Amino acid sequence: MAFFSKGKETKNTQESTTKTKVSKKETISSVTTSTEISKNITIEGNISGTDSVKIEGTLIGNVEVNNVTIGKNGLVKGSIIAQKVTTSGRVEGSITCNDLNIMQTGYVENRIHANTVILSGEILGETLAETSINITPTGKIKTTSLVSKRITVNGTVEGKLTSSELLEVGSNGLVNGEISVKNIKTDEGGRVIGSMAMYTEPTNTVTQKEPEVIEATIEEK
Repeated sequence: MAFFSKGKETKNTQESTTKTKVSKKETISSVTTSTEISKNITIEGNISGTDSVKIEGTLIGNVEVNNVTIGKNGLVKGSIIAQKVTTSGRVEGSITCNDLNIMQTGYVENRIHANTVILSGEILGETLAETSINITPTGKIKTTSLVSKRITVNGTVEGKLTSSELLEVGSNGLVNGEISVKNIKTDEGGRVIGSMAMYTEPTNTVTQKEPEVIEATIEEK
């Protein structure tokens, strides 16, 4: 396992409770075993490979691995591409993955493209969840575009929302904005504020070219 951690501190006669920030700058490539960035460690560079990464410190760079876990104190300033992403920390960059779980203390700012999303934290940015997104009572999203087949809201959504199959607003749910849905279910206590339109499947239309008219003059001899 590749492990990035703070070295052991030598003990002086006087005890000190101040933690020294350690900074490393490097690029990690072809990760084949689990990698951990510990608290108080800052890594500048990109990480790529086929295994998993756990981030408790700060990563300034992009990540492309199988699984990414970001702890409560973790920060990623860069894009993430993975099969599964679980974050209790902060991501300032885009996330592309199959399964995304944003825990209660998690925060994502930028753009998300995933198959399924569970949101208990906060999202600020565009979100495309191909199959479904479940926003729990503590979840909040402010977006210019939230698109999914099935959207379940028990938290708060503010912005433009498009559901191609079902929008379900629970008793604690609030949706405020421009809404386009095929079907909607609202529990008692759930609130939907703003404009609403019926979702229609996009059609691929081929524009036919009109035949060109060629003007010609025939002179008789």
